Amino acid sequence: MQKNSPIFIDIGQGLSVMVGLPTIPSWNTTERPKKPPKGTFGFNSEANKLEYWDGTDWFEATMS
Repeated sequence: MQKNSPIFIDIGQGLSVMVGLPTIPSWNTTERPKKPPKGTFGFNSEANKLEYWDGTDWFEATMS
């Protein structure tokens, strides 16, 4: 798939629906969501990492 290309979903009978590109919310460390639901993820622009909220703590995944 090319970068910045739309996503097509096959809905059957030879038809497909184009969906916009997915977006990931972003914040810096002090602007993280205050009461995020478990499973919330986003990009921390200050740390330059994806973050995931497990219901208790934020976890970071290094981008390569």
